[in-house]
Amino acid sequence: MTTPRTAPALAANRARPVVAIDVDGVLNPDDPRTARQLGYHPHRYDGPAPSGQHVSGEVWLHPDHGTWLRELALNADLVWCTSWGAIAATWIGPRLGLPVDLQVIDVGQSGVRFGRQLKLAGLYRAIGGRPVAVLDDTFGGRDGSEAADRTARGKATLLVPVDGVTGLQRGHIDQVLNWLSRLAIDAQEPYARDEPRTGPTAPQESDEVGDDGGDLSIGDPVLRKSRLLSRKCDTCIFRPGNLMHLSEGRLRDLVAEARRDEGFVICHETLPGYRRPGVKPAICRGFADRYSTQTLQVIERLFGFLEVDPPEKDATPTDGTVPTGDSATGSADPGPAR
Repeated sequence: MTTPRTAPALAANRARPVVAIDVDGVLNPDDPRTARQLGYHPHRYDGPAPSGQHVSGEVWLHPDHGTWLRELALNADLVWCTSWGAIAATWIGPRLGLPVDLQVIDVGQSGVRFGRQLKLAGLYRAIGGRPVAVLDDTFGGRDGSEAADRTARGKATLLVPVDGVTGLQRGHIDQVLNWLSRLAIDAQEPYARDEPRTGPTAPQESDEVGDDGGDLSIGDPVLRKSRLLSRKCDTCIFRPGNLMHLSEGRLRDLVAEARRDEGFVICHETLPGYRRPGVKPAICRGFADRYSTQTLQVIERLFGFLEVDPPEKDATPTDGTVPTGDSATGSADPGPAR
């Protein structure tokens, strides 16, 4: 008999993304009446709960969900991240046409405490540095910020909030597919060390460094806020004149990526390899003044920003070189938008 796998080996494959799936509120909506109207079908469950206690009741599942999730499985590993535990793999999965041996994250406790969804800690430990998208109906106020910080440190993280009344919708799947597509493109087109970088949703202690040995975190571990430049740096990519000599269309691409991912741009002058000692990565002021992405709104409402001054005008890269960006001329200022 095939049994679901637990997650110890998940961190071994660092390249392939993970999609973590919750059950209640995502695959099994909270409101039966709405579920019926949306095409969910009731399934009678009569058996042990994860705690071992016997339970019985109806579980509402949608026939399209299995097909949608298999689309994601073409470019990612599906894992169960739910209080259902192994029962999700052996009972929910087969009813959706999913393999019964999908890996199961040992989530321990679930629910939100002190602003954090408790399941995420176990998930992050299990997957290590792998990219992850999380489909869940409950996130805490700190989760989006910490997902952004995780992404800024090279561990791409996408939190996809699902309405527990309606459950998983096609738009959620498309959001993850777009994210997976962006990951594939980024893997083929690495950033220049001195070029601005984008981040998705940002604060906690940083435990990872960039390729050149620098910390990529924009989060302040003491104040629990995300660093934002107090003004544009002297060579901001949003200043007129293409001061960073970006190739034609590169600024437009950076902005499009950040807006699509509901994220932000990290100032190039604060990136590792292009800063003095003590200067830490911060969100580009030019981007934040023009665009109000979901991530920036969440950070502002729930945590607030820590405004920091840009590096001084005479600051030079730590390796003594002056970066020039892409070797072509051209400016593409997309203009203000909210």
